[in-house]
Amino acid sequence: MKPALLASLALLVATACGDDSSSGGDTADAGDAADVDADAPDDGDAPDDGIPIDAPPTPPQGCTEPVPGNPQCSNCIDDDGDGYIDVFDIQCSGPLDNDEASFSTGIPGDNVDAVNQDCFFDGNSGAGNDGCNIHVCCLLGAATVDACPIGANQYDPMECPPPLGTEPLSQQCIETCGTLTPPGCDCFGCCTVCDPADPSQCYDIITNPNVSPNCTEDNLDDPTQCVRCTQTESCGPSECGGDTCILCPGQSPDDLPDTCNATSCPEGSASCADGVACPDGSYCGSSFCCISVVGRQQ
Repeated sequence: MKPALLASLALLVATACGDDSSSGGDTADAGDAADVDADAPDDGDAPDDGIPIDAPPTPPQGCTEPVPGNPQCSNCIDDDGDGYIDVFDIQCSGPLDNDEASFSTGIPGDNVDAVNQDCFFDGNSGAGNDGCNIHVCCLLGAATVDACPIGANQYDPMECPPPLGTEPLSQQCIETCGTLTPPGCDCFGCCTVCDPADPSQCYDIITNPNVSPNCTEDNLDDPTQCVRCTQTESCGPSECGGDTCILCPGQSPDDLPDTCNATSCPEGSASCADGVACPDGSYCGSSFCCISVVGRQQ
């Protein structure tokens, strides 16, 4: 993180709730739509100036008025005009994300490599500070070099994490990136994303804009635009939807089964449902679970 961002961290945690993703415990395999009983949420309310300060299903935690100086995913403004603000916009990966209109974070130098995938949620590219580094074709499930469509000359399937390969992730990667990863995603940005217009339709997609550059909430059902992936289950909470009682991106609490009395959070992650404040150094994600904010250094 740049010093300016570090200096504003306390403000971001207090006022922001931007996040994205969650993954499919009861969702279909990558590329298939999942069956989850759900109704699309209503649009948020907008004041006379046209800037909504309220988003479905409830206002983002701490959002009482716009905060124009914050990044787009923590400024309490519907920057892309889709009716979803910060935490409730499926294209927000966290409070430092400065691009609410796409899966790109808007942070210079972030996730710029289409081949080598490091921790997707730490705000920079490279494994130097997180210990995470796998080939993108591990996420694509390519069992052979010939099946790898990106950077095949650098690919060895055996170097992928199990079960595809035999190379386990480093403990540093698991511990560092796992706490930053929203429910429903793995550490490398393979996330189960549900269509906000029909939250019963969910897909495992690579949200890295260098792999899925044209993926938006409007074409989630198109695997040529929103590239399908297989999650690395050893790093990051990966289950959401259905009987997990954990929200996937694009879902609201009303989309969970009646057996879920409240949204649940993965082990080690506090709940911020019903307006409960998150601990210092974390923010309330779209799953109503508190997600850590990494302190990144230049």
